[in-house]
Amino acid sequence: MSGTSHEALTLLSKMLKAPPLKALSLFTSSTHHNIHHTPQSVSIIIHHLLSFNMISHAQSVILQFLSGKITSPLFTTSSLLSYLTHNCKLLNSILVYETIISAHVKAELPMEEVLVLFDEMADRGLVPTSNTFNDVLKFLIKSNGFEKAWWVFEKNKRKVGLDVYTFGILIKGCCDDGDVNRGFEVLSEMCSMGLSPNVVGEVEKAKKLFLEMGDVGLVANQYTYTVLINGFFKKGLKKDGFELYEKMKGEGALPDLHTYNSVLHAYCTNGDMHNAFELFDEMRHREVTGNVVTYNILIEGLCLQRRVGEANKLVGEMRRRGLNPNIRTYNMLIDGYCRAGMLDKALNLFDQLKSFGLPPSVITYNVLIAGCSINENSLQVLDFVREMEERGISPSKVTYTILIDFFKALQVLSNMKRANLVADVCTYGVLIKGWCNQGNMKEASKLLKMLGEMKFEPSDVIYNTMIYGYCREGSSYKALKLLREMAENGMTPNEASYNMTIQVLWGDGKWEEAQNLLSGMIKSGLRPSDTHFDMMYKAKPINM
Repeated sequence: MSGTSHEALTLLSKMLKAPPLKALSLFTSSTHHNIHHTPQSVSIIIHHLLSFNMISHAQSVILQFLSGKITSPLFTTSSLLSYLTHNCKLLNSILVYETIISAHVKAELPMEEVLVLFDEMADRGLVPTSNTFNDVLKFLIKSNGFEKAWWVFEKNKRKVGLDVYTFGILIKGCCDDGDVNRGFEVLSEMCSMGLSPNVVGEVEKAKKLFLEMGDVGLVANQYTYTVLINGFFKKGLKKDGFELYEKMKGEGALPDLHTYNSVLHAYCTNGDMHNAFELFDEMRHREVTGNVVTYNILIEGLCLQRRVGEANKLVGEMRRRGLNPNIRTYNMLIDGYCRAGMLDKALNLFDQLKSFGLPPSVITYNVLIAGCSINENSLQVLDFVREMEERGISPSKVTYTILIDFFKALQVLSNMKRANLVADVCTYGVLIKGWCNQGNMKEASKLLKMLGEMKFEPSDVIYNTMIYGYCREGSSYKALKLLREMAENGMTPNEASYNMTIQVLWGDGKWEEAQNLLSGMIKSGLRPSDTHFDMMYKAKPINM
């Protein structure tokens, strides 16, 4: 096969019709057959991958060109950027720049090239995520460009959302560069934002910096101590945390509320409630008033030891001190009662929190559903599922896992029928979504079939959930069948169901069905995505 641009364009047509992974496979295999890719074919495959949020795959293709493994006449980073940001309006420009910048960083190209791209991105008013910002800083420091990294940080720190990793990278850079003064400046700025180092390497660098402070005449204050103590505890370095806490007091730096909360949490997670309450007494002696966080830490510690009665007394003390328990307080107490086998008290507490005007969270329901499951209270489980639906609270993965474990889907549903406990459409909908999320369409379809056998009408939410599940596994005809069934039942599929089914049909080469579905979508008053207009009206099937 000769390497011609015609073959590249023919390949391009095939790639456009294929799902992203198949398209990538076609593209990769073509490089072994001496096909000369055009800038357009390169840009198209990257656009195709990014459209499906397959960022790592798109980076891999870019890396192959940057490393010279794949060549394309006239292909440059500038031409790629131009095509993706000007010709592909649906793509997020920030995502495009970040993907290309990350590929340059991974390829370890000269830092000047990375800086040019980063500056171009900023000049266009595009703000990078903290992950990309951190990658650029780390790359510059690794390339012996600490001063350039510092300049990038100072120039962009008020635009980018900084996180603890940003400061950790700079603290490491300052330590490696021997710049203690500037390192302390970074540490102080991190403290002022209420952040603590949270990676062991960063904690060690911060500790090193802290120990060198005295050599240059810098004095640690309560904020510096607190940030380091919290960092030690978060990484499980409790011995270091407690030692630094004692050093803090020995140096005359008085702990504040945040310091106390950090040390209290370490005691409670260690199961050392004796020292936790001694510290709590010390706080009160020093007239440091505990807040809701303080009480929640102690309540959680007691509940973990099944000392729920004592935890409940602390709630009373909170109220007497003018502090209102929050939803986290109630969630921990309800969980404590459930774990202690006192479901009645957990349910009473649930009624109480609602009477105080506190809306339950998904965590509240997860705890209660888990508690009722342990007690094999099927009726109450169903009531909570319905109540979540009524309150508009979406079940989490944890909810689905608890329910699926409890119902073991079909077996327990049968037991419920024998016990005259009727599962309704809402119950089935939650279970179906759980199976779909796990990619188990076999179990999901069994439940859908059971709905019909029980003379229940599946809701549009259930249909759309099933269609989404079938599309994810590439079952285009099963998705299409459900779309038609919805129409027969007088329901209108949502845009996502239409768009995903069209995409899968098109990827399977079922052009006529995809065309018909697109027409039906337009007739129903829904707007297809611009991508699908391009697919259906620009791309034509080409036989090779």
